[in-house]
Amino acid sequence: MKKALFTLITLLSLLVLTTGTVLAAPLADGYLTLREVRNDVNGDVIFVFDIVGEFSKSDFKNGFVFFADEKFPMGCHLEGSVLQCTTSRATAGQYVTVNIGGFIFWAFVPERGSAEASESSEYCYGVYDVYYDESSETHSWQQFETHCQDAPANYGDLLEDYVNPDLGFPSDYEFLPNSPQCYANPVVGNAYYGVCPS
Repeated sequence: MKKALFTLITLLSLLVLTTGTVLAAPLADGYLTLREVRNDVNGDVIFVFDIVGEFSKSDFKNGFVFFADEKFPMGCHLEGSVLQCTTSRATAGQYVTVNIGGFIFWAFVPERGSAEASESSEYCYGVYDVYYDESSETHSWQQFETHCQDAPANYGDLLEDYVNPDLGFPSDYEFLPNSPQCYANPVVGNAYYGVCPS
């Protein structure tokens, strides 16, 4: 009984600590969106954020990238509505937590490629959309095309105004590790998925 009570208290404590960290984001007059993570061939690891609202350069000082038990500082440059932050190349190939301006993001930092490889390589990914089956009256994710590009995709990358020939109109497709949760049959795998209706 004591062991079960101790386990329950420990789990509740962890939940409170985690929730407190997430809710610690400032009540700012705006928000950040992580646009992309790059590991440039001839440069540093770069996080690119889109900014909506009122922020100053000082809001983004003291940002850090964490993975495992390591902590790396970020240097940031704000220009208009775009914030670019660089950090150590040691984060390459890692799933990291980014803490910047009181906001928290989770991202994967791609491995660095050689200049020669990035110029000649082609990266191909499935593109999925939701189809409705009238006979079973269900929606399901189905791949309708393979999209190839010159650079590896990062989670959050968008194919904007991409036309699904079966539907005949442009939609946005986001690169994700698995399908969004708006329909029953999940698809697991790095691919571009149609944005769920809101």
